[in-house]
Amino acid sequence: MTVAGILFLSGILIGLFGSSFGLIAASLVTTLVMIVLLAMRGELGLFSILIGLGYLFALQSGFLVGGYVRTQERS
Repeated sequence: MTVAGILFLSGILIGLFGSSFGLIAASLVTTLVMIVLLAMRGELGLFSILIGLGYLFALQSGFLVGGYVRTQERS
């Protein structure tokens, strides 16, 4: 839960100050780090993949919130 919160806040910051390329890079890094760590620990399974998908959803929803706030400031 803490990781999802941190990813959500990171997504907000990317949405406020970055671009979609920053989101793509952050999503790739998150996915690769999670797969490598879980494979090294021997815990790579369906449940772990679903948790990783939830982490990506948290990152991308934070990006949408940050982008929305950024467009509201420009109006």
